[in-house]
Amino acid sequence: MPESPNSILPWAEPAWYSGRPSPYYKESHVRLRDYVKKWVAENFAEHAEEWEQLGKIPDDVYQKCARDGLLVPMVAGNRIPKEWAQYPIAAGLKPEEWDGFHDFILWDEIFRGAPSVSNAFVGLVVGAPPIRMFASPALQAKVLPEILTGEKRICLAITEPSAGSDVKNIATTAEKTADGKYYIVNGEKKWITNGMPADYFMTAVRTGGPGPTGMSMLLIPRLPGVKTRKLEIGAGGMGATTYITFEDVKVPVEYLVGKEGMGFKYTMSNFNHERLFISFQAISGIRICLQDAMAWCQKREAFGKLLIEQPVVRNKFGHMARQVDSLQAWIESIIYELEHLSHEKGSELLGGVTGLLKVQSGIVGKYVADECVKLMGGLGLTKTGQGARIESISRGANVLIVPGGSEDILLDLGVREAIKLSRKAEKAKL
Repeated sequence: MPESPNSILPWAEPAWYSGRPSPYYKESHVRLRDYVKKWVAENFAEHAEEWEQLGKIPDDVYQKCARDGLLVPMVAGNRIPKEWAQYPIAAGLKPEEWDGFHDFILWDEIFRGAPSVSNAFVGLVVGAPPIRMFASPALQAKVLPEILTGEKRICLAITEPSAGSDVKNIATTAEKTADGKYYIVNGEKKWITNGMPADYFMTAVRTGGPGPTGMSMLLIPRLPGVKTRKLEIGAGGMGATTYITFEDVKVPVEYLVGKEGMGFKYTMSNFNHERLFISFQAISGIRICLQDAMAWCQKREAFGKLLIEQPVVRNKFGHMARQVDSLQAWIESIIYELEHLSHEKGSELLGGVTGLLKVQSGIVGKYVADECVKLMGGLGLTKTGQGARIESISRGANVLIVPGGSEDILLDLGVREAIKLSRKAEKAKL
């Protein structure tokens, strides 16, 4: 398949794609953009419907993703460790070249080239980073090569039937055996993305008493006693949303990630990356909707003139445009800040901010999808034809609102974190 050209339609692409100046992007970003756009067109675009039925990217294609340098950046986010130079990195980039804007571009092109297929990587994006950040060298040496080469898959297992956004109240237990060599895990996890094909489950467990200090993080292989069943949700099959049951699962203590009692902290520090990832997904879907709706409105006639010549239609585009460009600027500013902060400082200063960004991304994503469905008319309700992408995105819009912390919880978090930082700054003056 030939390389897909950048669209010239208004708001279909970020402004810098058209050559407008930006302080963030340089030659390596353009090189990565062109590489990923072409790769996705050649390897993903034609297979989305087939893989939706399968519920995952086939193993041989998933391993090709690793060989062609896509998986390492997905795990790394905004910084690729120099010791990972042994693995392929997309577009031939070196670890020291990679930054958060490369991460943004990687996902932007995957999301827009194959929106549904991109959901197959969610478990990797949110499940693997705790290994890199907190696991022992021995555990990293065992598991990371399997993950980075595509040999094994991973997911994040936090949410439970009675503990979603209220993470500190998870009930899944991990009790040590008398000889101290194993944890015996019992409990349930629900709404776990990519749980069906996963070989490893990065799991929040209770090793101590109630509350956050009793939580730990345990990497659980697919051992006897681990049972998974698929949950059907409206956003499609590639997410492979899963209900997981742990029944007396015997996990070696070497699979503890970090220290006992630190699971809540590890989980919270992982949210910046997850919420930023959801925002990447949202803005990519928004631009798809704007592109397809604008193309339609420039050729569809109603009441004797093109739709785009109707003031009410231009009014809709004006309101969508101001929101997508504002969202783009906010995402880029947070990427820049995370680039210039340590992981610890970024978690401290931007935890609430990324929560609010994720909320805004969901609100704008749902708004634009709904408005574009109205502009498309019946085509916006049809799973084939010119409105198919808009129909799919509008159907899955709530996936931007609930996962990663639901809207009301994150609004409250954003305000509480801002107040906490303000009070801390005030004390520092005294």
